[in-house]
Amino acid sequence: MKKIPPSERIRKGIGDLLQEGTSGDLLGRVLHEGMRLIVQEMYEAEATEFLERGHYERRGGGDFRGYRNGYEPGKIKTSEGVLSSFI
Repeated sequence: MKKIPPSERIRKGIGDLLQEGTSGDLLGRVLHEGMRLIVQEMYEAEATEFLERGHYERRGGGDFRGYRNGYEPGKIKTSEGVLSSFI
């Protein structure tokens, strides 16, 4: 199985929603997933900046900054509801 960042899974889910058509509250679901994507990308960018390397890249040399230890389920409360994420 190919390793992909969580943001890519969310992006694929949005594409799948848009291909499904107008089942239920499509706009609300797309907006919800869009917010999840924005938050996830912010977390990934912060980790990339801190570690000074991208996903699945190894850092050579002596300047070791840490690991990407994976993701824990998290929730962020908004006025539109709770956003579950891969973070």
